Amino acid sequence: MSAPMDHHRFTRDDNLFEDFTVGETIVHPRGRTISDGEHMMWTNFVLNTAQLHFNQKMCDDAPETNFGGRRVVYGGIVFAFVAGLASEETEENAVCVLGYDEGRHLNPVFAGDTLFAESTVLEKSEDDPRMARCRAPGLAKGKAGIVKFLLRGLNQRGEVVLEITRELVILKKANRP
Repeated sequence: MSAPMDHHRFTRDDNLFEDFTVGETIVHPRGRTISDGEHMMWTNFVLNTAQLHFNQKMCDDAPETNFGGRRVVYGGIVFAFVAGLASEETEENAVCVLGYDEGRHLNPVFAGDTLFAESTVLEKSEDDPRMARCRAPGLAKGKAGIVKFLLRGLNQRGEVVLEITRELVILKKANRP
């Protein structure tokens, strides 16, 4: 006999507002390799016209100025993959993303690189008027709080390729659906 559906949870119970501690770093367990096909598809899909992303001849003609003749993966793809790798442990019980800020690409990413993510909790606040911006249905004062993270993307060699801060409105335990 199976358990009744009213006891089933669709999200984890270890990533609610109270579960995050300022200073804690969460090392996300999954990695994601970027293929050349994905790099080319997404770069063209978003109409990125920077030649360094898709013009191999230009890279071959001037390898000394173009990362040894290698095309660099478009930064939007790096950001999307790193944010996705961090989402289960940090965003699963979030009702709103307030914003991303202070983003920096610190090292190039190439097709064939594998990305990993880690999130450090920078700040937490429970009584921030910005929570009203998300306009989530049923989100009354005291039901959630804001957690600010430093999201880092790392490659397979452990080099930091991306840093960006993000702020999430995350439900408190008593209000988890």
